Amino acid sequence: MGSCATGLIVLATILGPVTLVFLAVSFGTDNWLVYTVKRDKLSAAERSDSQSNVALAKYTHTRQRGLFRECYPGNDTLFLDKADDKVDGYCFNIKYELPQNEESSSDFTARLHLLRSFLAFYIIALVFFVAAYIFGLVLCCWRISRWAYIAGLCAYIAAFSTAAAIAFFHGAEYIERNKIENKNEFYKSWSSTIKEATTRTYGWSYALGWVGMILAAFTATFYSLAGCYITSDRYEDSREIMEKRGHYGRDYPMVVGEPVYAVEEPYYGQKGYYGYPRGGYVGPYVYERPVLERSIAPSTYGPHESWQWREVSS
Repeated sequence: MGSCATGLIVLATILGPVTLVFLAVSFGTDNWLVYTVKRDKLSAAERSDSQSNVALAKYTHTRQRGLFRECYPGNDTLFLDKADDKVDGYCFNIKYELPQNEESSSDFTARLHLLRSFLAFYIIALVFFVAAYIFGLVLCCWRISRWAYIAGLCAYIAAFSTAAAIAFFHGAEYIERNKIENKNEFYKSWSSTIKEATTRTYGWSYALGWVGMILAAFTATFYSLAGCYITSDRYEDSREIMEKRGHYGRDYPMVVGEPVYAVEEPYYGQKGYYGYPRGGYVGPYVYERPVLERSIAPSTYGPHESWQWREVSS
């Protein structure tokens, strides 16, 4: 195999674990969206109410949101002591099902479906990239272009699924910020002071998702190019072998000139290998040899002829 194919396989094998770590960390951490709330800009009533009202406190404190949880890492979080559904002491699980006891608008339902798609496509991306890495390891053992193309295809699917998941995330975020009304936890229902005090930014988990998508695309490209080089190298080797065969002639025996018969000589009673008598083979490059004459016994005319050979002096 050429050095180009080997180098591409090495690069893809190195990028595989790095990409997988980026995607997994992005999937499991809670820093996709960061809401920074400057509480000194809130009104005095909102600050006091947020200490006792858990529903109000959830969107009037600095928080971080991921795929599964929304966490409040600040120190001014006394409301968490009164919350019943908190996880790990300072987080709340994100719900992916419709509320049972209240009516939901079409925008809220659409946002929920986009979040579900976001989660599903990210899981698909992780599964396909793990498959791509496994096929890449198989490619390291058996240098066959088929494995390189399969690994590249799986990595491309992983990169596309990651990009689609991030697109669904942005769609859910847009609906949440601009469409949903009559829900206190969403932007359009906030008071003007809460809007001014809150700053929304993307966290490092979001950045890791994009980096993982780009690295997955590079890995897929390296696998695909390696498959092309492997195919090209095999084609060149096959053509070179055919050219050598054509130059040196056939690689199987063929009859040259007058056929040579094996003759049983009276001086050697024991036959050699494959039915040829010892000393009975005469090569095509022997210049002097006795002329042989075939004779048939008169008494053996008919279907059971016996062939006899005798040496004729020249």
